[in-house]
Amino acid sequence: MMTPLNRRQFIHRLGLTAVGAGAATAVSLPRPARAATVDGKRSALLLIMMNGGYAPIQTSARSFIDNSAQQMSFGCTSANISVLDEISYDTSTWGRLPAPALERLGAVGSIGASNHNSAKHFWEGAEGGLPQALAAAMGGSAAIKAARVGPVTGAPGGSVAGVALEPVTDMSTALETLTGKGQIIAEADREIMGRVIEQTAGRTPGLADRNRANLASLLDGYKSLVKSMTTPAEEVDQAEIQASYGAVADHGLAGKLAIAEALMRSGVNVVCVGEGPGTYWDTHDDNDGSRTRAYFDLMVPGLSHFCSRMLGRPDMSVTIVFVSEHSRIPLINNHGPHLSTIVISDNVIGGRSTGVTDNGGLIPDADQKKVIHWKAAIGELVGLTGSDNPFGAAPMHRRVMRHTA
Repeated sequence: MMTPLNRRQFIHRLGLTAVGAGAATAVSLPRPARAATVDGKRSALLLIMMNGGYAPIQTSARSFIDNSAQQMSFGCTSANISVLDEISYDTSTWGRLPAPALERLGAVGSIGASNHNSAKHFWEGAEGGLPQALAAAMGGSAAIKAARVGPVTGAPGGSVAGVALEPVTDMSTALETLTGKGQIIAEADREIMGRVIEQTAGRTPGLADRNRANLASLLDGYKSLVKSMTTPAEEVDQAEIQASYGAVADHGLAGKLAIAEALMRSGVNVVCVGEGPGTYWDTHDDNDGSRTRAYFDLMVPGLSHFCSRMLGRPDMSVTIVFVSEHSRIPLINNHGPHLSTIVISDNVIGGRSTGVTDNGGLIPDADQKKVIHWKAAIGELVGLTGSDNPFGAAPMHRRVMRHTA
């Protein structure tokens, strides 16, 4: 275990990093990007990874009403399907979410994912992993900009512009990092440490010019750390959050969402949550949808509580994206050709859709163009438009959004 450093040791080690870098060179650190906003409020994104594949009761359930047994209706009947404008959903699953969630429920798709390996498209690409790239572009000054709570299938360890997907296992440690009240740096020393790091960063450009590939992330890290250490994070009431979610404790999702709430309220841009152990949603032969509904039962208490507390807040705009690597179709409950992504967001017009999973057939792998468009749509949902969006523009998806500028 790492031994905490006192102030003197921390400064000394920073000084050692500059040895051999040559004479000190003045450096002008660019101002960090402003925090992404939607309707004038700071934006935050929660990605929930439902590993194994969406069943149709979570996308276009109306397409499967009263299908024959051979077509696998997933138990969808006219009696248990609700219709919200262009979205159809299973009343016993999505229909149990609170009004703040259903009023902001939409579908963004399709991305053309078709198999379990397609999860890599969320985490890889020229722009880097989806959460890291979005978190970096969303700006702000928090010491942690992107985090994963618990294991997340396929999540990478790389960074984008100095932003990595930080593993978080408990709320207390994460909040200590964000507020600077941990053992390494005392709160009173944060501004001093920021100046020390800034001065140390000034010694690295010469070396970076000779080996930019190796030191680019170091320089990005300096810039981010300078800002995060000299800007206090918003403090949250940890005890109140934990007590609140304790009342709806389930198989683990509620506990993860409690941490996610604390992180997001303290300035973290993107939080990823791995939904359940193993491949919960890998439901081959689940012809009547009973297993899928049982899995959803485990999600509802924690998810409903999170939505009630986090949607429609006066201080921030929250977007929740349910991620899976492919969809499932009523054909031997097999892998579908496209994936509509369910989103719940303050920036969504309830009931709007830009494509739903309702056709059979298989394709060999995801259509890269559709994947990029899907990523761009998520960027626009969280307030990244124009050159701020690392994945470009998504005009075909804007009809689901309340605010696009």
